[in-house]
Amino acid sequence: MTRQKPAEKRAYLARDDRRLALLDVAATVVEQQGWQALSMIAVAEAAKVSRQLVYQHFTSVDELMADTMSHLFRSRYENIRSSIGDSGSDLAGLIRIVEQQTFDENPARVRALWQMITATYSENAETSRMGMRLRHLLTKLWTPVVMEQFALNEPQGRALAWMLNMAFWGAHQLVHDGEINRKTATDLFTWMLLRLMGPETAKASAVSTTVSASESRTPKTAGKPKVRRVKANTASS
Repeated sequence: MTRQKPAEKRAYLARDDRRLALLDVAATVVEQQGWQALSMIAVAEAAKVSRQLVYQHFTSVDELMADTMSHLFRSRYENIRSSIGDSGSDLAGLIRIVEQQTFDENPARVRALWQMITATYSENAETSRMGMRLRHLLTKLWTPVVMEQFALNEPQGRALAWMLNMAFWGAHQLVHDGEINRKTATDLFTWMLLRLMGPETAKASAVSTTVSASESRTPKTAGKPKVRRVKANTASS
């Protein structure tokens, strides 16, 4: 008679560490399967723990979802805040931050964040309110930069900041679907910003902005700024 191998004991974690580990698992579930798949059972199975343990940390699915939203959002928020602090409020820095935070992020996480902030995955009122609060936090970071660059008041700057975020997320989707490449998306976004800023500001910013936004991907070439080329192609299409 063979002796059955005893089951491995779950590693002991302090309560806060266990909760953080469960949130990491919940974030992975969302990234791989979407928000609609997030549940107590899904987290328990993915974490290889009991549902009872999950309920010890989250009293309801709504709490689990809200805390997972905050968990996913926190790192992005901190990265953007740090990047804005390092880059200042110049247009080139704005474009570089948006590009890096969108294209250099895990595509599954970008999709999860997009669904979260726009609350496109749920009709739950609390989830929608949570998404709106996170959206306001995100746009609050961008508002001072947008106000300065476009000479807007605070309500206008806040609205435009959100619109610009929406625009670049849309560009990310086009790249993800294979309709355009990353460089084209960034060039078009740059062209759009320069048009919004008006001809005088655009003329002063075009060269430095274009070089700064693309220098990490392509070598510098002589000739007209790439923004001019994008503008011409767009006008002729």
